[in-house]
Amino acid sequence: MRNRWNEWRDWLRRLGSADLFRRAHWRLTALYSGIFTLFLALFIMIAAALFYWIATSDQERRISRLAEQEANTIEQVLLKQSNFDLFDDENVILLSEDQLFFYVIGPDGSLLAGDEVHPRLRPYFLNALSHLKANERAPVYMSVSLPEHMPGLAREAARDWRVLAAARPLVIHGDFVGMLYIGMDVTSFFGVFHWLLIVLIGLAVLFLAVGVALSFFMSKRALAPIEEAYERQRQFVADASHELRTPLSVVFSSVEALSLEEDVMKNDFARRLLDRLRDELKRITKLMNDLLTLARADAKHAALELSKQTFDFRPHAERTFQLMSELAAKKQITMHFHAPEQAIVTADPDKLTQLLYILLDNAIKYTPEGGEVTLSIRTEPKHVFLSVKDTGIGIPSEDIGRIFDRFYRVDKARSRQQGGHGLGLSIAKWIVDAHGGAIHVHSQIGEGTEFLVRLPC
Repeated sequence: MRNRWNEWRDWLRRLGSADLFRRAHWRLTALYSGIFTLFLALFIMIAAALFYWIATSDQERRISRLAEQEANTIEQVLLKQSNFDLFDDENVILLSEDQLFFYVIGPDGSLLAGDEVHPRLRPYFLNALSHLKANERAPVYMSVSLPEHMPGLAREAARDWRVLAAARPLVIHGDFVGMLYIGMDVTSFFGVFHWLLIVLIGLAVLFLAVGVALSFFMSKRALAPIEEAYERQRQFVADASHELRTPLSVVFSSVEALSLEEDVMKNDFARRLLDRLRDELKRITKLMNDLLTLARADAKHAALELSKQTFDFRPHAERTFQLMSELAAKKQITMHFHAPEQAIVTADPDKLTQLLYILLDNAIKYTPEGGEVTLSIRTEPKHVFLSVKDTGIGIPSEDIGRIFDRFYRVDKARSRQQGGHGLGLSIAKWIVDAHGGAIHVHSQIGEGTEFLVRLPC
C-alpha cells in the first residue's frame, strides 16, 4: 500500500512540475471541456424541462376537462332530484377510462358518493385529499403512500403512487352542495420521466467523454505551432548565449590584461573606464549564463540531465556562505549560518550550490546596510530544509505570486540599480522543481523575506 501511495505521489509531483506547454495543454483541455459540459448540462436541463412541461400540461388539461364534464353531469343529475343531499344508486356515475377515482364530499366533510378502480384504496385516497386546500381548483400532483404487497391489487402495491387530482365545487340554484374530486394515476409517467433522466445523464456522460477527448486533441493541435516556435526561440537563445560567451571571455581577458599595465592604471580616467567595463562584462556574462541555464531548463527531459549524487551538502553550503559573506561585508551586513554536522541529500551538487548562491545573493542585494542575512539548514528523515532569511525591504503580497516569473522585478528601478535581470529566482524555482522539491516565500514589507526550500533526501 505504501509503495502504491509513493507511486501516486511521484506521479502528482511530475504532473505538478510539468513544463509550461504541458500545463497550458491541460488548462485548455479543462477550459474546452468546461464549456462543452456547460452547454451539455443546459441542453439536458432544457430537454427534460420541455418534456416535463409538455407532458404535465397535457395531463392537467385532460383532468381539468374531465372534472368540468363530471361536475356538469353530477349537477344535471342532482337537478332532477328533489333531495339534493342524496345520490340514488341508479344514478351512480361510472369512472372514465383513464380515471382512478371520483368522490363527492359534502359541506360537512362526509362522503356523499364515490367510486374508484381499487375499492380497498379508498381510505388512502381520501386521506391524501384531506390535505388539499378547500378552494384549490388547479390540478395538483400528490403522493399516496400504500402498504406493501397489498392483496387485491392488479399489480404489486407500489410503495408510493403519484396521483394527479382536480377539484370542482357543485352548486345547485346558488347552494353549495359538495366538492367533486377526481384523480388520475400518473405513477407510470413519473417512472418514464425518471428513466428519461437516467438515459439523458448516461448520454451526457458518454458525450462528455467524447468532448474531453476532442478537447484534448484540439488543444494539443492549437499549441503545436506555438510550441514549435517557442522551441526554435529557446534553441536560438541557447546558441546565442553559448556563442557570446567566447567573445565576452576574450574581452574580459583583455580588460584584465590592461588593468595590469602600470601606465594605464596611473591614468584615473582609464582606471575608472576599465573598472566600469569589468563590472558591465560581469553583468553581461552572468546574464548569458542565466539565459543558457533557462534555455537548457526548457529543453525536454531537462530534469533527467541532472547529475544527482548522494553527498553531504554542509561543506558546499559553507563555501558558498563564506564567498557571499565577503560580498555582505562591503554592505556591513551580518551573516549567520546554522546547520547540523551533516546534511545528506541526493541532488546535483552544482545546481544545489547555484540555488544557494541565487538565494543568498538575492537576500544581500535587497538588504540595506547594517541588516542581517541568515542561512539555516535542517534535516528530517526524508527531507532537507534550506532557509534564507533577511531583514531587507520585503516583497508586497500582490507580487509574491509572480516573483518566480522570468524577467519579473518588483522594483524595476531598484533592480536595475542593483544589477538584477529578474532571472535568478526563475532559475532557483526550476532547480527546486527539477529535484522534486518545493519552495515557499514569506515576506513582510520593511521587515524582510524568507525563502524556504524543501528537498527530498
